[in-house]
Parts: sequence; C-alpha cells; structure tokens
Amino acid sequence: MISKLAIAIAMGAAISAAGGALAAQDTSQIPFPEGYRSWYHHHSTVNLAGHDPAGNVGIQHVYADATAREGLRSGKFAKGATFVVDRFAYSEDANHALSQGARKVIAVMVKDDDRYPETGGWGFQAFKGGDQNVRAVTDGGIQCFSCHIPLADNDHLFTRGE
Repeated sequence: MISKLAIAIAMGAAISAAGGALAAQDTSQIPFPEGYRSWYHHHSTVNLAGHDPAGNVGIQHVYADATAREGLRSGKFAKGATFVVDRFAYSEDANHALSQGARKVIAVMVKDDDRYPETGGWGFQAFKGGDQNVRAVTDGGIQCFSCHIPLADNDHLFTRGE
C-alpha cells in the first residue's frame, strides 16, 4: 500500500516538473507587433456582454502578417506566422448602435512549434491597453491556450480561411 507521504512526494515532483516545462516556455520575448494595422485585416467581431471569457467582451479586429495570411490560404501555418487581436471596449447608444471605445488589449499569437509545445505550437502575449511595456501573459500562454484547446482540428485557431 502506498503511503500518503509517498503520494505527496510524487505529486510534488509532478508539479515541479510541470512548472519547469512552463518556465521553459517563455513568452516574454514575443515583441509588440509594430505596424500590425498595415497587415491583412482578416475580420472583426463583437463579443457581447455574457461572452465567456468575460475579459474578451468587446469589439476585436484580427490582423494576420504575410506568413499567417499564407497559412490562412494553405491551412498550414509556418514558423513565425503572427496574428494580432486588437480588442476595444464598446458602448451602446440609445438607438442600439455599438461604438468602439478604449483599447483593452493587443493580443499576439506567434507560431513556433519548437518554442511553444505546451500551447499547440503557438506563443501568446498581450499588451494591456496597447501599452508595449505592460505585458499581460505571465503563465507561458496556458490561460490563453485554454480557450483554443477545442480547436485542435484548425491548428487551435478560431479563424478559418481568407
């Protein structure tokens, strides 16, 4: 029979090993996406109040660099393919029209199967309020990736095609 101490030691080792794997997946080097608004504008969506996760409520514009755009065409994303989601708050006026408000975040996804194996080959970073000095992702992209897990059949992307 396995003792409680042995189980505790085994669990501690497993948690430590997992922490080491996540620490090795460093997304802090993902750069702020200078000039992304001149990239291909793939689409815009509005996530209304009640959307899950609530932090993603807002108007969002999705941009793809040239490598990501080629991936949208071919269905295969090469190393370095980059998407940017530029998310804004919104307000609704008395006539039920939505208006774009303050920028909430600029989120970045970069394809690199070698660097980001824990998150489907995608590195995640986000810049709060669009400030290149205020990084929001501190967990190796695990929280971001949790929403992308069900999309494995589409390389973990919400978007399809061009």
